[in-house]
Parts: sequence; C-alpha cells; structure tokens
Amino acid sequence: DFMACMGAFFGVVFVSVEIGLLIAVAISIARILFHVTRPRTALLGNLPRTKLYRNIDQYPDARKVPGVVIVRVDSAIYFTNSNYIKDRILRWLRDEEETLETEGLPRTDFLIVELSPVTDIDTSGLHALEDLFKALKKRDIELLLANPGPVVIEKLRTSKFTEIIGQEKIFLTVDEAVMFCAPKAKEEA
Repeated sequence: DFMACMGAFFGVVFVSVEIGLLIAVAISIARILFHVTRPRTALLGNLPRTKLYRNIDQYPDARKVPGVVIVRVDSAIYFTNSNYIKDRILRWLRDEEETLETEGLPRTDFLIVELSPVTDIDTSGLHALEDLFKALKKRDIELLLANPGPVVIEKLRTSKFTEIIGQEKIFLTVDEAVMFCAPKAKEEA
C-alpha cells in the first residue's frame, strides 16, 4: 500500500494527476497478481495437549510430528499458481529432510496437505497434485489430504484423483491424518 501511495504521490507531483493514478493502479494490480501467483503456504505443527495444528512460525509451541510433514495451502489452486504450490511443497519437504538428516532423526514417510483454505481447484491444480503424488511416490513418501472442501473433493472425485491416491488417504481433519500415519508419535506429543 505504501508503494502505491508513494507512486501516486510522486506521479502527481512530478508529472500529472492522471499519471499518478495510473502508477498507483499499476502497482496495486502488480501486487494482486503477485499474491495470486505466489499464495502463502505454511508448515504446521501440533499444539501440545490438543488436536490443533497451526503454523509453526506463528505458534512457537507447535511441535512437528516425527516422520510427517504437514503443509497448509492458503489459496485456491489455479493454473496461475499450481506449479508454484507444487514446487513450494516439495521445497518444504526437501528442507525438512535436510534438517532431519543433519540432526540424525528418522526420515519423512508422510506428507499431509491441509486443504481447508482451498476454496477451488482447476484442471491445472489437479495435474499439479498428480505430479506431486508421483514425485512423492518416487521418494517413497505417502501423500495424504486433510479437510478438502465440498467443491475441491467433488473435483478430486470427478478427475479420479481420489482413486489414484486412495479414498482412505483423504481425511476430515489433520489430526485424523496424523493418527493414520503416526499414531504413536501423536500420543507422545
């Protein structure tokens, strides 16, 4: 907002009102496009003595579940951002695996993608999920989905992605997904 304000101010002062407004609008549109193509993702951890999973950067008490990486996507998955989301999730996973390796901890066996903020998904998004599934399968990591909304789950079913991943790997909550893949680790947390 500050950049748009300063762009408008300097455009008006040094050129004209029209140019100042044009600069402000251009900066605002560029900002919107950036947020659409680069949505937020978060690494989640369990809040002690609860069934809640929150952003580990926002909640320092949140603990990672051993052997499991939990990622939340905070936007609809469309052609403009689907590859970015897939690549971002793979980067989270790669960074986690490097951390585990340096600390001598067990490897990651499961990736849980929390989809509650995802309001919609298009064909490109579905293809990105399939590519993510294939990349994880090569690394011997299972993909689990948690809390997809009604629109998203319908499109996952229509595209037959639920058959590819397995209906049993789609859960209502992150806690249910964690209990599926790491019941002992969850009880210890």
